[in-house]
Amino acid sequence: MPVGRYARPPITEAVIEFRFGSPLSDRMVKRFLHVVAKEYPTTEQTYEISAQLRITGPGQNPEVSTNQSLTGYKLTGQDSADFMIFRVDRIGIIRNSPYCGWNNFFERAKSYYEKLKKISGLRSLTRIATRYVNRLDIPVKPGDLVRSEDYLQIEPLVPTAVPRLSAFFTTFRGIVPEIEGQVIVNSGTVQSPLIDHISFLLDIDLFREQALPQRDQDVWDLLDRLRAQKNALFESFVTDRARELFDRA
Repeated sequence: MPVGRYARPPITEAVIEFRFGSPLSDRMVKRFLHVVAKEYPTTEQTYEISAQLRITGPGQNPEVSTNQSLTGYKLTGQDSADFMIFRVDRIGIIRNSPYCGWNNFFERAKSYYEKLKKISGLRSLTRIATRYVNRLDIPVKPGDLVRSEDYLQIEPLVPTAVPRLSAFFTTFRGIVPEIEGQVIVNSGTVQSPLIDHISFLLDIDLFREQALPQRDQDVWDLLDRLRAQKNALFESFVTDRARELFDRA
């Protein structure tokens, strides 16, 4: 079956991320936020909060100090399914469902990368990644037994003393020679937003951090390779029974 032609692809979130070897200046950050303000009218600042506990002596009340530092921005597009995470060392372009296809998503990421590059100048890349979060929604009736292995080729290995699982979560990280990079896969049960359904997570994060291209065309070619490998991995992780879910109109 041709990949990417499912009637109901299970993608809930798609991400393309670029990380840079040197941080952007405050002037560059403000200028980029101004350039994209029309497409992303809602801007939220994101913070990191740290706390320190200091005890001066026996019987003394502890002294607690907190520090809040700005880490970046979350931008929301005119279409509320479009987001951007922007920090001094990275930019992540995000699309929540409904997913509009690779070509649309890729061109949007390419456009904002090029806009940022015009502002910041040539910057070495330290990470290029694509991440796709999928949710498999399985209709159930009272008393139905849903087995993860009927839908996913990823399952935890448990002793026979546990004949059935009510929930599970598993993570693994592996080398992917085809992209000279790595993959992190998260899978497990998640709460379903649909009535009379059980849902499974399949989160595929593909990335490369070494020997990264710096020329624009080579960057785009690598993204295409990441996307193709993501599709191949996705197909290897799901079963025919899962594919039937994606093809229902």
